[in-house]
Amino acid sequence: MAEPSLLGVGVINDYTHPGTAGGAISQVDSTGTVNAGVVTQINSGNTFNGHDPRILGFFNTSDSQKPPRALVADYNYQAASTYGVFTPRRNVSTWGNPENISTSTDWHTNNPYSIVTNGNDMYIMGYDQNTIVKINTTNYTYTNTFYTYTPLTGKTGHGVDMDKITIGNTDYIVALFSNDDGSYGNYGDSQLVILDFSGKTISTCNLNANANSLNINITGNTPHAYITSYGGPQNAGGNNGSPYTSKLQIVDLTPPSTVIQTIGPKTTPVDAGDYIDVALVGSYAYVLTANYNDDFSQYTYMLVKVSQANLLNGTFDGNSSYTATVDSGATWLLAYDGTVLWFVAGKQVYTIDTSVAISSSALTLRANANDHSSDSQGLGISGAYGQLNTASVVIPYSATAGVSRAAARSAVSGGHTKFAKVMLPREVLEKLGRA
Repeated sequence: MAEPSLLGVGVINDYTHPGTAGGAISQVDSTGTVNAGVVTQINSGNTFNGHDPRILGFFNTSDSQKPPRALVADYNYQAASTYGVFTPRRNVSTWGNPENISTSTDWHTNNPYSIVTNGNDMYIMGYDQNTIVKINTTNYTYTNTFYTYTPLTGKTGHGVDMDKITIGNTDYIVALFSNDDGSYGNYGDSQLVILDFSGKTISTCNLNANANSLNINITGNTPHAYITSYGGPQNAGGNNGSPYTSKLQIVDLTPPSTVIQTIGPKTTPVDAGDYIDVALVGSYAYVLTANYNDDFSQYTYMLVKVSQANLLNGTFDGNSSYTATVDSGATWLLAYDGTVLWFVAGKQVYTIDTSVAISSSALTLRANANDHSSDSQGLGISGAYGQLNTASVVIPYSATAGVSRAAARSAVSGGHTKFAKVMLPREVLEKLGRA
């Protein structure tokens, strides 16, 4: 019997009051079964005091029989953050006690944005320290700081996203970094860095400003990275309106890595918003653009389904697209687990039928940020509902009961975790200390 895909989310009350304690981790599966509050505290008395619950699913790649794990973080950018390693389970009220509890001091990293695993080693990219640290998953202890990014002159570097890829017979980490001046208002070029697992830098590629997502696929024998970027600070209306700087770029990862295609701004049908995310499904790409309005009360988004071949040629020819406006919510994600395509749009969680053209009928609402006690689709609990804070696939769909491994280039696989993007006004980003 098949088992559904499982998405984990962080739930909070309000983005504009980051000092308010409280939060929860909840889950929804691809059939729409919601379990709210599967994690309400990492350790006794810590009910997400930082008001910033994070979740990143991952696998231990040294043991194919080990179930997937989830790194749950209570992020606090002004003090030490707390980390718990949990075992996600479908259709349960709680994940139980964590397998390990550590802190950002123990692991020498804060504000985790991406995970890559290789054997018993877990590599965590931190936004705050612009580093990648190596953690031994046999006992969850810090091994070393695997890589420290050197930012552009006069800028502060931030780890944004990373993935693992095999080129030839060699495994690499592909890491994406942004550069800003600390104000969330003045960005330099982003950079894509390819590293081998000795920590050696293989190549570095310059990209558009304020990059926000990295998505890799193999086309023929060529590894390609699809990278979205705001092109500058996040603005009401997005950067596909003036100053027209948001872009989707495609990089040939074969060393030395090079940009082979740049799309945008204002490439039909995309005429507004920012390029936020891409999901690669078979021979197609799903491209997400979105922006908030002047008073941050609503977001408008567009989903475009197009062949990867046409994107490689620099066009959206032959596309289907769908546009909608939703209530304000900062968490956005396209995540394909090898079978199920998840879409998080602010406060709402959907699955997308990938067998048809994109339209409203291709989207099925699975959950929202409401209080579960009054809404069966609600992911919130008493004291923590109203906004989704993060999202990550924690267990992929399985055609056979008990099998939890996903396709190699999926949202949660043997080597990679895909993490939701954050869209917030600059003044709120400064309060939260996040990108």
